[in-house]
Amino acid sequence: MTETEKNQIHQMRRHGCTYRHIADALSLKEGTVKTYCVRAAKKGLITPIEPNRDSSCKQCGVPIEQIPKRKRKIFCSKACSRKWWNTHLYLVDRSSKALYHFTCLTCGKTFSAYGNDKRKYCSHQCYINARYYQDPSDGQ
Repeated sequence: MTETEKNQIHQMRRHGCTYRHIADALSLKEGTVKTYCVRAAKKGLITPIEPNRDSSCKQCGVPIEQIPKRKRKIFCSKACSRKWWNTHLYLVDRSSKALYHFTCLTCGKTFSAYGNDKRKYCSHQCYINARYYQDPSDGQ
């Protein structure tokens, strides 16, 4: 590991980057970065990052009390979580295993659904036509 890489690791850790993020950015192995950071912290070169016990909601800024030995909370409520993720859809990995492809039972159109493997209809209108009308063209 070169001195330049070590300096970059120091800077990135000061900014709160994770070992994986640093390893990806510098094209190193995650274990190498972690080992270096632990050894550097023991020598006093890097100050260990203490988890922030008091933080604020990512959406509304309300202070959140963190409970020790539990997963760190990012949002104060489910409503704030939904609102934030709906405004940051570009961060959602939609190319994952949770993307399902279907053919609508009513109109025959192909469609995709994220996170729901039990969809049958492409829209609410197709559902209504299948549920309440014998002929799909009756409901329109």
